[in-house]
Parts: sequence; C-alpha cells; structure tokens
Amino acid sequence: MQSPEEKPSRIQQIRDKVSSLWSSTQSKIPQFLDLLEKGLDKELFFDPDKDDANPPIPMEDLPVDEVLRQSGPFRKFYEWAFPVSHVFRITHRYHREYLDNFLPLSNQDYIGRGSYKFVYKLPWNQVVKIGKSKLPSDSLFGSLYKEVGKDLNRYLKKEEIALKDFLQSKTMFDGKKDEIEFKFRRLGLERLHYWKLKSLLKELVIPTRFFMGIKVRNTPWKVPSVSLTPCDQQPLLAGKHLKEFTVKNEKINQGVILDKFFPRWKLNFNSHRFGLVSKSQLRKIAVDFNRVIEATKFLANEEGLIFDVHSENIIITLPDFELKIFDFHLFDDFLYEPSEENPTPEMDHINLINEFIRSFELDK
Repeated sequence: MQSPEEKPSRIQQIRDKVSSLWSSTQSKIPQFLDLLEKGLDKELFFDPDKDDANPPIPMEDLPVDEVLRQSGPFRKFYEWAFPVSHVFRITHRYHREYLDNFLPLSNQDYIGRGSYKFVYKLPWNQVVKIGKSKLPSDSLFGSLYKEVGKDLNRYLKKEEIALKDFLQSKTMFDGKKDEIEFKFRRLGLERLHYWKLKSLLKELVIPTRFFMGIKVRNTPWKVPSVSLTPCDQQPLLAGKHLKEFTVKNEKINQGVILDKFFPRWKLNFNSHRFGLVSKSQLRKIAVDFNRVIEATKFLANEEGLIFDVHSENIIITLPDFELKIFDFHLFDDFLYEPSEENPTPEMDHINLINEFIRSFELDK
C-alpha cells in the first residue's frame, strides 16, 4: 500500500486519469451526439476565400503507406472507367432528402485505403473517408453494433432517423430496407467507436465528423452512379505513420512455405529516421503513448474491447513530433486467438507501442 508521502508514478497517474475520465463521461453518453458536434463546426470549418494562410499540404509531406495506396488491376480499371466525382452529405429536410456539404473529389486525390474506408484528400487541408461496402458478418459488427441497434435514436440525429425512414418508405423490397437500416446503424457504430476513444484520449484523437454521404461516380454513358454510404471528415496533418519509422532487419521464422509466400519481419524502430528529435519531445510522446497503452488496457479489461491500433493508423506529426490517432475501430476480444507470447489479445498492440518507445533510448 502506498504511504501518504509517496508520490504516484507517472504511469499510475496516467492509469488513474484514464479511469476517472471514463467514469466522468458515462453519464453524458445519452447526450453524446451534442458533445461530439460541439466545436466541430469551428474545427472543420473551411472558407475558400480565406484559405491563403493555409495552403494545401504537399503530397510528399503526408503519411505514406504504399501498400494501402496501391490497388490491383481490376480496381484500377474500375477507378478509370467510373472515376469518383464528389460526395454530398445527405439529411432530411423539407419532407424529403436534402443534400449539402459538397466535397469535390478526383482520382488524383486518392491517398489511401484501409480495411473499411477509402480516403481522399480534399482541395483544402482535410480528408473525407468513404465507407466500403461490407457484409453484416464482418467482425466489425459485433457487440457494439448490437448495442447501437437497440437504441438507434441515441446515436443518430433526428434528421438522420427521418432520412432513414424516408428512404425505406420509398422502396417495397425488404432486402433494400435492410440494406438502408444496416448503413445507418453502421454510421451510429462509427460514432460510438470514436466516442469511446475520444472520452479517454481527448486531444490525441483527431476531430472527426461522421455523416451519411452520397458518393457520385461518373460513368462512360454519362449517367452518374450514385450510392449511399457512411462517411467521415477529418483535418489533414503532415507527418508519418508509425510504420514509417520501422526498419525491417530481422525476419521472423515461420517455416519454409510461409517464409516464401508470406514473409514477416520484426518491427524494429528508428525514431531518428526523419531527423534529430529533442529528448523533451521524445519524453512527451512517450507519455502520450503510455496513455494509449492504459486506454487500451482499460477497454480490454473493463469492456472486452480491443482497440485496433496498428503501425499504419497512428500519425507522428512533423515538425512538431506529436502523437495523433485517426482510426478508431474497436473489436470484441473473443475474436482474437491468444498466443504463447501474448496470452491476452491487447498485448499485441501494446507490445508494438512499447517497441517504439524503446527506440527513443530515453534511458541513455
């Protein structure tokens, strides 16, 4: 037991802060839509007439993951034949569907894809993420998806509920009604994932607005192809993925066949790969990473959820060298198989972060 005069360690302070933050926000969750939107109008506002002070960030300064940016030949042909044109936000006003927030896109603005979204750079320093089509059987739609479905009014705005009902009333096919229902529940699920992490890691999580979108593609026969899909919008930051600080110099032995066709490398980090960084900056980012670790442990132990944090969905901003999280997916822990090295699934993610912290060599 800690005596009164002993000062708690930095890690213990972080752990206590995570627990207190989570406890203090639970009572606010029924009103969390208002909290999510508060401040976003200012943070994500763009005025094209006053943008001279914030010129577009050059592509070479953006986080890079060539694997995520590459597409196969069929996908490339599809993008050539049906180029993306723009995205609208769709809501319900004047007793019908209503489009606003025009976001112009082009194939040249494509900057990456994840498991669940395509990412496009906007003409100003923001990105829009367009949800991929997914089956309800995907592992993303676990216990939190069921939670959203039990009380959809808690996670969608009134005009979004009205839009869902309106769109469903316009079709006689049950399959189409179910598809619309699924997409709106997914929108609510994305907000819930974001809320859980934003509550624990407030300033580390990039401000994000989630909305139901209408994606438009041009077609060879001059008739646009339109699809309904959940989207989100974020500020664009210059920096590097955590993955870009890795050095592949130690191959993991998996056997002859796996080594040949699916090679894996131990992720050794070099935090000085993109220039010298002061010890004070490294200490700050180490503290922030320890906050991520404590939040990951908290979600795993208290909620049975695994924060899907990988080396390609954390940004280290440059030249500030600050930690920012821009991907918020949570999965049920029973989807993960324990291993001898990591008996609990969250340790895979925690060990990755610890490896990066050790590369700072703060003990030298």
